Amino acid sequence: MRSQVVRLLLLSVLLHASSTAQAELPVDAPELATRGASAVGTQSITLIDPDRLDVLKPDGVGGFHRHARTLPIEIWYPAVSAPKRAQRITYTMPAPFLGGRKSNPAQRLSFAGQATRGAKPVAGHFPLVVLSHGYNNRAVGFSELAENLASKGYVVIAIEHGDLDPAIAGSRRASFSQVLVDRSADQRFVIAEVRRRAAAAPRGVFATIAADEIALVGYSMGGYGAIASAGAGYDPKSPLMAMLPKALMAGSMEGDGKPVPGLKALILFGPWGGSPATRMWSPAALGRISAPALVIDGDHDDIADYANGVQWLFGHMVQSDRYFLTYREARHNIAMNAAPASVADDYLYIDKFNEPVWRKDRILAINAHMITAFLDLHLKRMSDQASYLNVPTPAADAGSWPLAEGEVSGAQLAQRTGASANYWRGFQRRWALGLELVHRSPADDRAADTR
Repeated sequence: MRSQVVRLLLLSVLLHASSTAQAELPVDAPELATRGASAVGTQSITLIDPDRLDVLKPDGVGGFHRHARTLPIEIWYPAVSAPKRAQRITYTMPAPFLGGRKSNPAQRLSFAGQATRGAKPVAGHFPLVVLSHGYNNRAVGFSELAENLASKGYVVIAIEHGDLDPAIAGSRRASFSQVLVDRSADQRFVIAEVRRRAAAAPRGVFATIAADEIALVGYSMGGYGAIASAGAGYDPKSPLMAMLPKALMAGSMEGDGKPVPGLKALILFGPWGGSPATRMWSPAALGRISAPALVIDGDHDDIADYANGVQWLFGHMVQSDRYFLTYREARHNIAMNAAPASVADDYLYIDKFNEPVWRKDRILAINAHMITAFLDLHLKRMSDQASYLNVPTPAADAGSWPLAEGEVSGAQLAQRTGASANYWRGFQRRWALGLELVHRSPADDRAADTR
């Protein structure tokens, strides 16, 4: 009996370790995916927008009741160094609602991380990166990317939008309507409030934010909101916009949409809203986005519609100096953390978080590499980082870095000069495959118009 108890205790320890073990950087990660030199601190803060119209509460006379919208945020930042044992944390979030399965409000998922809660911020001023998740996702699902960027000298804030389970909202239509109405409004409120606190704070994490150096990162419906927050007002003729009361969308429609103050860079993961049946913008509205942009998607994205939706959006952002990174054979799950180990044997969770063909840890590493180069270039003005983005061949596998007969490639990383100059900088020899990176500038678009 005693031996059985011991075995059960050991099994419990092993299972706990497997669910809380930190995600390690894969050895095939490209160069800039490596974490930076800084320790990382994290804090959870709740912001409240005191006077927001509530799409779920009509007043019975053609309008809507107002409410105080609660928006928790998770903040990651460069922190004063701490012992390695202190740089361990577990983030938890409610389990997402999954199609065809009744939700369990008590179930929570966890992600292990490398940060210290409440750590003292490093003195200085750091660019701000705001992360906005997709429908039915959560703020801490960005923890790996957020920690990575914070270790490199960015303050990162992820918004918890609190998307409602259709069973609670009353229907999927009601749940999704809230997202359509509130995504950009949430982003705008959080950025405005953070800027206000940064200007007023004498100390603490808000005092370290360079509030005029902002990047907005949106995934899926977060990307839908981010496009509007970058200045592209919604098309009133869009079928979905036509279904929403105009009062709810005031300030976000075409003609009155303006970019959030301080916005210097835009990152869109599989942004929703470009597909013909649900197209939310006119070409003219998209042409008002001037912030440099990095778009990332899989060429088999069947949620945001890669060919007719995401590429269409990219093509019409003609005033933005922009890049489009494509994962060949990937679908929509090209952002957020991988499925937690605790649900790794559950297909619905794998379908929610992971990709059919690509390893998720490799996707996250490539994202960190490209996003680091993009943010360093546009928020920190590090001009050399452009060489990681201005790749010698749009298709990664068209790059050349010859091997002599019998030569072993080893763990070398491509450089901008020498034998590897025609290979994607920062990638291992033979490992830059399955990727495409296209660059378009406003000058390119003007030249195309004159042909």
